[in-house]
Amino acid sequence: MLVFQKDGNSNFAAAESCIEGGAYRIAFTPSPHNGIAELWFRCRIRNDGTEELPAKTRIVLKNIQGMLCCDAGRFVPVIRRECSDWIRLGRGERTVLPDGRVQLEWSTETPPSGGFFELAYCYPYDPENLEQMIAETSGYWTKDEIGVTRDDHLMIRLSNRYGDPQKPVPGLYLLARQHAAEVSGAWVLDGILRRLAEIRFDCPVWCVPFADPDGVMRGDYGKDSFPQDMNRSWGPHALMRHETQVIATDLRQWYQRILPDRSLVLDLHSPGADETGVYAFWSEKVRERKPAWKTESILSRIGVALTPYASSPFLRTSSYKPYSAWGAFSNLSEFCLETLSAPFASMETSYFEAGGKILTRSDYRKIGSVVADVLAASLSGN
Repeated sequence: MLVFQKDGNSNFAAAESCIEGGAYRIAFTPSPHNGIAELWFRCRIRNDGTEELPAKTRIVLKNIQGMLCCDAGRFVPVIRRECSDWIRLGRGERTVLPDGRVQLEWSTETPPSGGFFELAYCYPYDPENLEQMIAETSGYWTKDEIGVTRDDHLMIRLSNRYGDPQKPVPGLYLLARQHAAEVSGAWVLDGILRRLAEIRFDCPVWCVPFADPDGVMRGDYGKDSFPQDMNRSWGPHALMRHETQVIATDLRQWYQRILPDRSLVLDLHSPGADETGVYAFWSEKVRERKPAWKTESILSRIGVALTPYASSPFLRTSSYKPYSAWGAFSNLSEFCLETLSAPFASMETSYFEAGGKILTRSDYRKIGSVVADVLAASLSGN
């Protein structure tokens, strides 16, 4: 039979497994993992070899109407088999049940006896992927421990150089995975880091690639998680999670070494389930309060350079936050603007499609490379 395997970073619930209609049928739903929102899933299904199975397996993703912004179910998950790499599974067949519940179905080859396949919402980005990037960038990145999480996992920061408080210069601070499973943002970050290493960008770049290591290790989605969504834990009166305390301390160290008017904090995210394209958020308050900051100009250049991946409009301001579960709390954007006084922007990259193209890991890295080139030129004054 086909058996669901619970690994440390799995995310699935309500699993079913049976032979039905001449095919093997497996069904499951994502787990919210102590959060409000659900979207991310990752699971491994193994053929335990106890019986002869049909050649085809139907994969059923149940109750997608409960997934964040998943009305049409247009997203394209990924699959990998034993001794092979991740590939896109293709679009699922959407079915509306008589009571209105919605599910998606795919057909795939049944794994051989003892074999398996693994499913995920999008290409996973694990600590092993980060180590590979570091190894392949010729010693450009230094990895330092800046603290621990509440579950005692290490919090890691990469840097190309530390900078000098006595000689401040333009700088860049990068983050990803405030919401643990927003992996498309992580792949874009991977592309940014590779490109900066390739061109040997020499301004201080500091980067926290896993802002929520606990969530990454548990397989959390992380959006609207308890006890506090990480990106709603930045104030306004006090930081609400130990991880944001650690990152805020590191941000202040970086800030002492840079010229704010020629620097940027950039946070990489992923949007809702069915959203396509790439776009950026910024605060229009910058126009009034810090007119010397180059945030709007830099983001506009990125939007043009990212054609055809970029959404229209590319440059956006957040309007949903006052109505969210954490509306009274500050996000990283507000912390940077109100507390740190540092230029800030965030980017959202679809989990599956931009510019009419189903995205591969190479596409995500290409997007990151384009962003890196604009950042390097802008911060260097070109």
